[in-house]
Amino acid sequence: MDIKDGGRRISLLLLFAIPVLFLGLAANSIWDANEAFYVETPRQMVASGDYLNPSFNGLPRFNKPVLSYWVVAGFYHLFGVSVFAERLAIAIGALGILAGAILIGRALPSGATGALAALLLVTAPRIVFFARRIFIDVYLALFMTLALAFFVLAERYPEHRRRCLLLMYVALGLGVLTKGPIAIAIPALACTVWLVTEGRRRDISKLMLPTGTAIVLAIVLPWYAAIYAQHGWEYIRFFFIDENLGRYATSFTTERSPAFFVLALLGDVLLPWAPLIAIALLTAWRRPASDDPGGPIRRLLWWWVVTTVVLFSMSASKEDLYILPAIPAAAVLVADLLVRTGYGAAHRGVRVVLALLACVAIGIGVLIAAYFTSGHYKISSAYLVTGILVAGGLIALVQLARQRHAGAFAGLAAGFVLFNYVFVLGALPDLERLKPVPPLVRVVTERASASAAVASFNIDLPSFVFYSGRVVARIDDDDQAARFFAEHPDAWMLVSETEWRSLQQRVSPVCVAARHSQFLAKGSDIMRGQPPADVLLLTNRCGSAPVTVR
Repeated sequence: MDIKDGGRRISLLLLFAIPVLFLGLAANSIWDANEAFYVETPRQMVASGDYLNPSFNGLPRFNKPVLSYWVVAGFYHLFGVSVFAERLAIAIGALGILAGAILIGRALPSGATGALAALLLVTAPRIVFFARRIFIDVYLALFMTLALAFFVLAERYPEHRRRCLLLMYVALGLGVLTKGPIAIAIPALACTVWLVTEGRRRDISKLMLPTGTAIVLAIVLPWYAAIYAQHGWEYIRFFFIDENLGRYATSFTTERSPAFFVLALLGDVLLPWAPLIAIALLTAWRRPASDDPGGPIRRLLWWWVVTTVVLFSMSASKEDLYILPAIPAAAVLVADLLVRTGYGAAHRGVRVVLALLACVAIGIGVLIAAYFTSGHYKISSAYLVTGILVAGGLIALVQLARQRHAGAFAGLAAGFVLFNYVFVLGALPDLERLKPVPPLVRVVTERASASAAVASFNIDLPSFVFYSGRVVARIDDDDQAARFFAEHPDAWMLVSETEWRSLQQRVSPVCVAARHSQFLAKGSDIMRGQPPADVLLLTNRCGSAPVTVR
């Protein structure tokens, strides 16, 4: 398969892959780690009619700006309040990221680079998963990718420079209103360093900075001005000082090494293609012949990726999601590498990595068959997933052996396209039986009175607020838990098995109304087939036998 034919196949694969973002959006319940806040807060906005003051669980929520909540609230007005409406908004944001990658790629010498970059993104299982779970980070990546795309287009097509720069500043303003100053800090630093290293310091004055500043402020200031008018500086100070500088200087997450984001970049978020990023970054920095228009753009993307990694690596708080704004630029670099090297025909390192990725696909398929075909973690589609991954890996290896390098890539990509469809339509719905919140909410709905008090004791299940429609109080110690049951004649509490063992001597009469295993499990638990510990639903309205809900 020659490169031109490979380009046609890439376009067809992309068209076939994109619908996976929009299928089965309501087939699984809310993910507690992040999504619950972006489902429930807009619901409360719609219910109260207050679109200025975000709140969750009866409390103000000013740790993030308001745009993400407004977007979901708008979709609620169009489609009704539902998980589907919220996830449709995320999927559209993910589609916008693909469009941004296509625009950036089209500024490089090969017109096929953009479509290939989008294919790399939409075939990565974690990107597909994020596109139905992580609202705010997807939208931050969307606006930052669009800002980068418009800057690239302004450089590539000077005749449209003014229009592209105006659109860039709009994207930056929307990014700031989505998550804050980081949306402008990374682009400003990366683009400035690029201009300086390219020997173009004077071009900084051509970036329309006064106009751009006015555009960003026009987008961001009205909401902050309204918040100041109502509450003064307190919530604004909390966001900029505690939430931004505080998270940067103090760890709010599990302690992680300084190399965390390097590993996330090269071996995590963009899997299976992530290992190719190392080669793409190394080759992007080489200064090509002066008549190659792609060299400066490659180096700009290099600076974008490196700046993102370095800035977040210096942060005390580290989450893999933080790296997401760098991934579209990295995908464009990988796509450019594949096109320039004939999918590895002219680069031994690319061929070796593709062969290793094929072996990894086969290995993942074997592991899925070993650990997800029986027991607590059984997934009904596990054997199908195994077959798809093994077949894709074997096709890629055969094609590489026959020196059909584009065919090897296409075979591997097709395998992951099919994997994502089965993952979305089969595996995710099958995992619902493992998630505790919906069945525990049904117990409360059936047995608790309308005035019942609900609480959680040292356990985070924020989706309980959305599904129950009730405020869930947070309990931090045994004394508070004992008072909670003593003060409310109809009380219900979520608690772990461990906490219940220490608590049960302090509270009486309290009983276990229901139990369900928690969703998150350690890798060692999965290897042993052992379910994670249970989450218990306690109540002081005893009388019925406890149930194990599944």
